Amino acid sequence: MFPRKLMSVGNSLLEKASLPVSKATFTLMTYNMLSPYYMWPQVYTYVPDKYKEWSYRHRLLEREILNLYRADIMCVQELTCKDYDGFWKTHFKNKMNYGSSFISKTPPKYWKRPNDEMDGVGIFYNLEKFEHISTTSIYLNDLIGLFNISELNYLKSTIITLTNGAGEPVDKDSLLNVLHGRNQVSLFVSLMHKETRTLFIVVNTHLYWKYDEVKLCQCLTIMRKLHRVIKQLLMGREGATYSRVKILFAGDLNSTPDSPVVKFLKGESVHRSDFSLINPLRPYLNHYIYQDTSSELFEHTCYSGKLKGIFDYIWYHDSDFRLKRILSGAEVSQELRQLKEHGLPNKFHPSDHIPVLIELELLD
Repeated sequence: MFPRKLMSVGNSLLEKASLPVSKATFTLMTYNMLSPYYMWPQVYTYVPDKYKEWSYRHRLLEREILNLYRADIMCVQELTCKDYDGFWKTHFKNKMNYGSSFISKTPPKYWKRPNDEMDGVGIFYNLEKFEHISTTSIYLNDLIGLFNISELNYLKSTIITLTNGAGEPVDKDSLLNVLHGRNQVSLFVSLMHKETRTLFIVVNTHLYWKYDEVKLCQCLTIMRKLHRVIKQLLMGREGATYSRVKILFAGDLNSTPDSPVVKFLKGESVHRSDFSLINPLRPYLNHYIYQDTSSELFEHTCYSGKLKGIFDYIWYHDSDFRLKRILSGAEVSQELRQLKEHGLPNKFHPSDHIPVLIELELLD
């Protein structure tokens, strides 16, 4: 196993980190854990059976999350309700003094397992550094009150060509119906950074894995809900202003850096029919971590057989935070080439994604 390196970031140069940690810094991680119920036989043919076992992978996850990385804020995806309630929630609270929040997706029609084996997204946070204020969650197929008439007409009139797992066309449907039929979720946790009294909202999500139009609309739904969460957080807080709130948006966006989703989040105008979509939260989010790092540090963050790419992101505003250090991912790609393996998970890595870990400095 090639050890991954925590690299310092500054003046566009990357070197091995040896920077002191100040009081105004904290670490944040996003990680798709790969649910045991998504270990599809037709996808993970390259993984030996013993490394598919959930007990084996869970031990590796515990080692990474609890010991190796142990970030102050952890955003995880594909965490099952059963595993959250039965292990992570209690372990983090009783042994590490971390708080947590979780939302499970609704089971799809094909789901034959118990509901508590459905996955969702969770956020864990260090209570020594952060005070929990509130938690909000949404289902991304609930569009009521978030889209205007012209946008809804666009959703109804836009036709999506539906494909199977192999990418072959099988049917067509309206974008609106496709959105209603998806079960993705998003979690919003409001925190106060104890040292600086700064208000944070941490957002975690896992967007649908295909159809750019669906992912773009899901992202717009999150941003519009986030605006309401910010407003609610400020209500009743004496002297609180919108400029006091800082946003951290993390998750598996299933989108490459050249995708419409990433362009939208950066604040670029994404043109559709008779109107343009512009991120309403661009004053809070304009920057993602790979903009501050060398392209040599990451080939991929997802290594699932045929599906490989940079899909896992952490977003913020570059006037609110400075990226100080990041855990390089290139070593994983080098390791797979040396082992002549097609993808993850494997003996050393419990998921088909790698954890993305950073250290951020809070700016005035």
